[in-house]
Amino acid sequence: MSSKSTSLEKILELTRVSATRFVTTALPAAPVGSRGTFGGTLVAQSLLASLHTVPVDFVPTSLHCYFVSGGDPSRKIFYEVQDLRHGKNFIHKHVRAYQSKRLVFTSAILYAREKKDHDSLHFLKTIKSSELPKPEKFKDAAELFKSQVVENGNLERYGHLQAGFKEPSYAERFISSFHHSPIEYRFPQDMFYSHHPTDLLEKYARIRDPVTVKKTHDHDPSRTITPENDHRYNYVAFAYLSDSYFLLTVPYFHQLPMYSHKFSVSLDHCIHFHQLPRVNDWIYLQVRNPRSYWDKHVLQGEYFNGQSGEIIASVSQEGLVVYDSEEEIKAKF
Repeated sequence: MSSKSTSLEKILELTRVSATRFVTTALPAAPVGSRGTFGGTLVAQSLLASLHTVPVDFVPTSLHCYFVSGGDPSRKIFYEVQDLRHGKNFIHKHVRAYQSKRLVFTSAILYAREKKDHDSLHFLKTIKSSELPKPEKFKDAAELFKSQVVENGNLERYGHLQAGFKEPSYAERFISSFHHSPIEYRFPQDMFYSHHPTDLLEKYARIRDPVTVKKTHDHDPSRTITPENDHRYNYVAFAYLSDSYFLLTVPYFHQLPMYSHKFSVSLDHCIHFHQLPRVNDWIYLQVRNPRSYWDKHVLQGEYFNGQSGEIIASVSQEGLVVYDSEEEIKAKF
């Protein structure tokens, strides 16, 4: 990684306060163009906190999260993990995130003991290799942003939609983020402004920082879970990735330019894990927008291993995103 890059481990690092209470080591940064804490940070840190409270042979199978109020990037976040049920094969956890006394986020997480014997029924949705588009078919996100948003007079047009784009440094922050964030993207050519009716967005993403896939056998409950010592950190990294350029893609399905929203906030976030998400491999995403109604938009994504074509996770999110009318947006642009 570049020296300008911030490692995912540093972004998500937690300090243990007690057996079930944790606090962020770093301040929870806001994404470029946003004032609130990045939702992926909250989802991932809640999962990481709860991982410290379960045995090493348990893995997350699903998360159901709610964004209660906007996170303040200038304040640290405290996570409290509650044990709802601790069974032989399943563990239910509830995690609350606070800033001072204000509840900002909550998640319910289901863990299952990793099976060592064969399943009676075994099926994973798989895309045939002949039907799986290669990452090379897609464009580097930073280069695509420069060509489609910054160059050829486009930056002035985007300035009509978002005031921030009137300042050249604003666009540079996006480019720097694409270059140096923990996530590497490959987008379709029309990612930032699609003119064609479609119900499917395809793209690729992966985590830049190395994350081990070697299973841990260290049962010390006081140890700190890191990308180097626990394969389950892949789930944490995926949770972070799953909220990036997800809700933001709503305009793609309505033939509108990206960044044309007036207001945007995530309401909930749900992940079902189907197998270990090897986050250093290219992950192929299929995203759909089944409903946009009363300013509430639902995105559903299926995530596949870019090599095997096997499904690794399903994600859904609802957000409150306010736009002008399509006619007004196109007239401004």
